[in-house]
Amino acid sequence: MSASSRRSRTTTQAPLPPIPDHLPLGRDSIAWRVNAEPLVFTGGGRALLMQVAHPGVGAGVEQHSTYASDPWGRLFRTVDIMMKLSFGTPEESARQQRVLRAMHRKVKGTTDSGESYSAYDSDLQVWVWATLVDTALKVYELVQGRLSPAERERYYQESKLTAVGCGVDRDVCPATFADFEDYMDRVVAEDLRVTDSARRVAKAAMVPPIPLPDPLLGVLARSNQLVTVGLMPASLREQFGYEWDDARQRRLDRQMRLMGGLSRVSPMSVRQLPAVVGVNRRKPLRVPWLQRRGAELTARRLDAFDRETAAAKTA
Repeated sequence: MSASSRRSRTTTQAPLPPIPDHLPLGRDSIAWRVNAEPLVFTGGGRALLMQVAHPGVGAGVEQHSTYASDPWGRLFRTVDIMMKLSFGTPEESARQQRVLRAMHRKVKGTTDSGESYSAYDSDLQVWVWATLVDTALKVYELVQGRLSPAERERYYQESKLTAVGCGVDRDVCPATFADFEDYMDRVVAEDLRVTDSARRVAKAAMVPPIPLPDPLLGVLARSNQLVTVGLMPASLREQFGYEWDDARQRRLDRQMRLMGGLSRVSPMSVRQLPAVVGVNRRKPLRVPWLQRRGAELTARRLDAFDRETAAAKTA
């Protein structure tokens, strides 16, 4: 039995105000509670691999993203855009919406199989947003306990405003949380296909590009891989070629219980402090030495991966 099925603790709070009809969301929202939980970011690898398993998204990330040349900078900028778009001041939210749409304007091309794609394609936009919503909720509930059905629905309806802020037509999003779950199941079953582009992104994402001694980096990598692979839909794990069994599931359950226990003994104000600081920063976080070394490490891993792939194809 997995951690998610064992724990069904629900949360309670005072009645929430009506859902706004436009961004930004307030810090009394369920979306803030979920997205400001720092451990939610451990699901970033899972969300990214689910995104790039859609051929159009995978090609766009591989061809246009700085995931290889500046992995940390890309992460810092993405978090900055999404958090300020959702929870900043009205002026900041509007500015980040303009920035995001300008970035997407140049993202277009062809997939590994020769099909055209564009970042303005509503199917691709909804899928990228959906993986973030689904992953954030999944990780939050594993570490903080399940939300009530009403809270889940509220979280989803609030999150739809973020999709609209990213340029998605509101009517394109599934209407209810139940519809959203059906949508996720359908796309996983019918639309995802792991391409060479997706495998290359996965190679870069599985080991954190942190300049640490190999033993310490190995511990972080195994923890990251356990969460990323373990929370991934089983059919997608198989496409990527990742192994999974009961022993790995037990290790994941233990890790999530430990993370949840540590999180729940920390005051919410302390846990949410990084999100508050991030939203209040004027510019995205920059750590030049980490970004430089992260790019060097990622380049080495991808170069080795490319050589292995080329050798396998000619064998």
